Amino acid sequence: MEYPNRVVLDSVTVGVEDGDRIGIVGRNGDGKSTLLRILSGEIEADDGRVTRRSGVTVGMLGQDDDLDEDATVGMSIVGDGPEHEWAADPKIRSVLGGLVPDIAWDAHIGTLSGGQRRRVALAVVLAGDYDIVILDEPTNHLDVEGVAWLAEHLKTRWPRNTGALLVVTHDRWFLDEVCTDTWEVHDGIVEPFEGGYAAYVLQRIERDRISAVSEQKRQNLMRK
Repeated sequence: MEYPNRVVLDSVTVGVEDGDRIGIVGRNGDGKSTLLRILSGEIEADDGRVTRRSGVTVGMLGQDDDLDEDATVGMSIVGDGPEHEWAADPKIRSVLGGLVPDIAWDAHIGTLSGGQRRRVALAVVLAGDYDIVILDEPTNHLDVEGVAWLAEHLKTRWPRNTGALLVVTHDRWFLDEVCTDTWEVHDGIVEPFEGGYAAYVLQRIERDRISAVSEQKRQNLMRK
């Protein structure tokens, strides 16, 4: 993926499988959101391909939402189906209670604050039934209780070894709590690490140490 002034991603090969819970880290502007948008199908890469299993469903919370300004909060989250249908779904009840308990059900999207709108957009995704959930900065505009609720929801959303999660966030506690693998996006590549954020940091330190030793040997060889 190339923008006018630089290449964002180059020769990247990654895979998402059932049971994956992947945290994506990297510096701002290094391509984390671009990677998510390519994987979700929102945009196409300039070259290469994205292959999806037949019938796989993907729900994504991007940095911007496409909510209808004139729609109500309730219509946006659960649609126009009968109340008894969605009210009987424990997942939807949990999402409503965890994310939007303080927002009027009949309020129009266009009247909401930025934080309220963001929580509604997250609720829309989590109320859906998706094989893969992709979340770009989902903890923004959530208080401590909201972040804890979201972490617990994502840990129990799918049965073991099913479903998949990809998440970008600066919340290190959240990454450690939810993710079992970490992808670092840097210098046009995606580098995988096992474990959550703390494990990733330790592995990165070791990687940089080995790189520094190799560079020192190379410099010594050049001097000789």
